Amino acid sequence: MLTDEDLGQISEDVWNAVLGLELERLAEAPDLEGTGPMVTATVQITGDSLWTVRLDCSKELARVATALMFGQEPEEVSDDDVKDAFGEMANMTGGNVKNLLTGSSRLALPTVTGGSGFRVVIPGAHVSNRIGFLCDGQPLVVSVLQQTDSASDRAADKSSETLSAG
Repeated sequence: MLTDEDLGQISEDVWNAVLGLELERLAEAPDLEGTGPMVTATVQITGDSLWTVRLDCSKELARVATALMFGQEPEEVSDDDVKDAFGEMANMTGGNVKNLLTGSSRLALPTVTGGSGFRVVIPGAHVSNRIGFLCDGQPLVVSVLQQTDSASDRAADKSSETLSAG
């Protein structure tokens, strides 16, 4: 089972190794909704169970991270650069989370959304772990969500749909 300590360590290791940035853990993960332009990256882990790893931060922090990843100045990076870099951060975080899960699993391609006033919803999912950090003076939230329907539940649903359709 993934613990908050595991997720915190994975996040700190990835951000430090890839970007050279230190993450400072917060006692409570902040609610970033309505705080201005944001970037959210998600990556799903599929297999015996369904998980989603999600990173949320301000657009400003995402631009700083992107600039460090690509060796540019923050004002030089494009929105596409931010999507690529932040997607890769979610991918690396998700890959490390996947390695701690039991059973068979695969990592899907990341999805990145940016802007203001949007909400990312993962149907049937509940938060398993959620950690807040400060990075370069900006909040970062890393979450792991578990979807309530497993691969076996989907197979059973498909089977029952087939049976009831006959």
